[in-house]
Amino acid sequence: MTTKRLILIALMLSLVAAVSSAAPGPQTGDPQSRARLRERISDLYLLRLTGALELTEEQTAKLYPVLTRTEKEKAALQRDMGLDLRNLRAELAKTPPGEKEVLGLVDRIRQARRAIRERDEEVEATLDRVLTPVQKGRYILFTVDFLRNVGENLGRVRRGPGIY
Repeated sequence: MTTKRLILIALMLSLVAAVSSAAPGPQTGDPQSRARLRERISDLYLLRLTGALELTEEQTAKLYPVLTRTEKEKAALQRDMGLDLRNLRAELAKTPPGEKEVLGLVDRIRQARRAIRERDEEVEATLDRVLTPVQKGRYILFTVDFLRNVGENLGRVRRGPGIY
């Protein structure tokens, strides 16, 4: 199991979280509602992860603090990045766009993306230290399946009732 693969999986999780918070659709628009949804998904992820990996109490004690802290940090970074993306779209829609403003927003978005990758690498390093090889394999499969299910369910919700 390569670290690059684990980082890729963590990045996919980040992407789903970012897309779900910034994607258009029949959302309430309430930032608190989206934050609660993200927190519930994160809690569900941790709960199911524990079972899927058959974590010991010792492993759980080592992983949960890192996972919960980094998810909160990434949520804040993604929220700010979403605002910057919205501002960038608005700035680029102007005729002509302000180059200085665009460059500033691009720089902030790149910094946020870099910070998110750093958090993901921290998680991956912790997983490499704590998990057994079998658990690392289970982690990859669990994460892919979990992300797929969350994406499908969010898609259904956005399409509206009765279209299942």
